[in-house]
Parts: sequence; structure tokens; C-alpha cells
Amino acid sequence: MSRERRVYRRREGQVLILLGLWVVVMAVVLALDRPGETMLAVTIVGPVGPILYLFGPSVSVVVTPYEVVVNNTFHRWRIARSLLGAAELDDTFLDPRGHGPVDVAALQTAFDRRAIAAGVRWFRAAVTEVGALPDDGRRRLRVRWVNVAVLALAIGGWVLSENYIP
Repeated sequence: MSRERRVYRRREGQVLILLGLWVVVMAVVLALDRPGETMLAVTIVGPVGPILYLFGPSVSVVVTPYEVVVNNTFHRWRIARSLLGAAELDDTFLDPRGHGPVDVAALQTAFDRRAIAAGVRWFRAAVTEVGALPDDGRRRLRVRWVNVAVLALAIGGWVLSENYIP
């Protein structure tokens, strides 16, 4: 039995391709260096990349000997291993004993929220491979303030773009 941690991060091809295109577009916009147009393009196109990141690769699930950490876009669940059995994953929801279901966004596609079969298999294998140790028996929810700030800055960029539209 392995005592290390396992991490699964959603790496969906569509989102990664869009992120790559965004990087190319931003590089071209910055390379053109036209004073009024560059700022307009940065404020309109710039927020797209961070938003793609938030709803793509920023979500993950981590299995440790003490807990399962579910990092969704705007919140993080820490669920004690004692609350989960090997078969507690129902589609893409965890059902900790004594608590309500927890959505695991990393095991779903970004756009249509279908279950990713490889992710579900990974999770079941990780829970089996990483042995559970005694824990505190609690489930905790925290807000991911950095991601909230990234979204606020992206929306602020779009609001700011009104100042640059001729």
C-alpha cells in the first residue's frame, strides 16, 4: 500500500487548445504595439485566458492518506478519508457519510459536464492505492479567493474596455 498523495487535474484538449490560441493572439496583439488598439485588445481579449484557466485546468482532486481534497473553481472541499469508502464516488459526485454530496468538477468535461471515464477510474484506483490513515473525521469547505480575484480582474478588464472603445 502506497502512503503518498495522488493528484488528478482536468486537462481537457478543447480548453488547452483555446488557451494556446489565446496566448498566440495576445502575443500578436502585444507585438503590433499600436497605442490605442493594443490597450483595447488587451482589455477585451485579455480576460479570456484567465477565464479559460478557471473553468479548465484550475480544478483538481487530490487523494492523500488523511483526506480527499476537491478543488473546484471557486471552492475547496477537504473531506476526511474516514467519511469515504472505496465506492463512494457516484458518477462525479462524492457522497461522504453523514454529509451531502460533493461535486468533483475535475472528473467532468468543462463545457458539457459529462463524466470523464478515465478520471473516474483514476479516482477509484487512487483511493484504493493510497492507504487511509487516522484523520479528524471532518468535512470542510473553503473559498478559493485567488480564483475569485482572477475572475473579478477579468470582469474588471471587460468593464475597463468601455473606456477604450472609440
